[in-house]
Amino acid sequence: MYMKKLSKVILPTTFALAVTMSSSISADPQSTPNGPYIEDDQNISLSSFMSNGELYEKLHHLESVSNGKMKLEIAGYSNESPDGYTTDDEQGFPLYVAKFGDNDPDKKKVLITSQIHGNEQVGTKAAVDVIQKLASSSGKEVKEILDEVSIWIMPRINPEGADNFYEDSWYPTRYTHQTWNPEEIGLAADTEAPWYYNEDGSERAQNNDGRVVYGIPGYDENRDYNPNMDFAIEDADKEEVAERLNSRSTNNSNYGGYYVTAEARTVTSVFKEFQPDVYVDLHHRGFNTLSDEDNRSVPLQVAAVVATQEYVDPFTGQTYEVDEDVQKLAKQVNALTALSLQKGNSHFGAVQKYPDVNLPGTALGTFALNDAAIMLMEIKGQSQTLGQKQNGMLKETVTKPLFEVFKGLADGSIHEVDTQVYDDIPESTNRISDPTTRD
Repeated sequence: MYMKKLSKVILPTTFALAVTMSSSISADPQSTPNGPYIEDDQNISLSSFMSNGELYEKLHHLESVSNGKMKLEIAGYSNESPDGYTTDDEQGFPLYVAKFGDNDPDKKKVLITSQIHGNEQVGTKAAVDVIQKLASSSGKEVKEILDEVSIWIMPRINPEGADNFYEDSWYPTRYTHQTWNPEEIGLAADTEAPWYYNEDGSERAQNNDGRVVYGIPGYDENRDYNPNMDFAIEDADKEEVAERLNSRSTNNSNYGGYYVTAEARTVTSVFKEFQPDVYVDLHHRGFNTLSDEDNRSVPLQVAAVVATQEYVDPFTGQTYEVDEDVQKLAKQVNALTALSLQKGNSHFGAVQKYPDVNLPGTALGTFALNDAAIMLMEIKGQSQTLGQKQNGMLKETVTKPLFEVFKGLADGSIHEVDTQVYDDIPESTNRISDPTTRD
């Protein structure tokens, strides 16, 4: 079978191919290809990215041409505090889910989310490309996939950050838009906010210009999840919540989040409804070269392990841990992704592995602890560091592997992929901290 042939590829050898250029990040060039990077004070173009309105219009169009294959639903709305909206005018942007198939227990199920951080744009463009191919293609490949696999895609789960403006210009930001107001949920006014709260509404500036303060408080949504997916801060014991929030020893990344954002609650509600076999989260990161011997610029990092320890919920005492078979499937999904991008010694094949981490408060960590095989896909560059440069290539590093995963799940060949392939992917290293430095 196709997957069996792929699984025999010796990935470490592919990755270890030496390049005769220096690996130093101060070398000239720093990486192959060397950029394109944004220079100091260079104008960053975001014109190819979609505003919320443009995204929603595109999604509705794709539903209309899908011949019934795609069902577009609003799963919830952004910018809601735990005690709800005070007025209808405060209701935020819709959080859409494009559904290809239902949650039939006899089918494999994949949930994909993108733009949990509003300044991570290319993942959404890739997600829309996947939706477009599934919706509009009448070919054999898509039919065979959808006969066996249900695929739900939420292409933008932080619409507030995605459509943020600063000084009358579109300035996508990492964070959601909510204000911590403990009194609204029965906590003392001086109760500390969750550690992932951005009180002043600040974001790193474009290029190398420090930070900007756009003045809208919010949260890093990707720390707001909780392995206890039924947790609601407004319903929990207030003294216990306050005690944990007011202590640095418990208000940190070692613990689950508090579900204070409507966005995290909405995504979790979709997960609970769908109960996917595989969960994929599309992100962005910085710049790396592959290794000391290979200075290819890394277009993608993947991860199958985001919860390395069992998690004991401090409020209920319930224990969560990653199932062994689920972890195996996660490694197979990530391994297939790396294999699918190998093209000799091209830039595409310079895939790294995100280091094993224990982050139960992330979407990936929470869902891994609730029986989903996970894949983190970290695309290089963000709005402030790369703009829309290399869009086409970076989208392909997402769309091509995803369709290979869909096919592998559809015909069962995903289970023939050797997990050692994943274990042998080089871990993240050789970060280029300032890609505009040329000395």
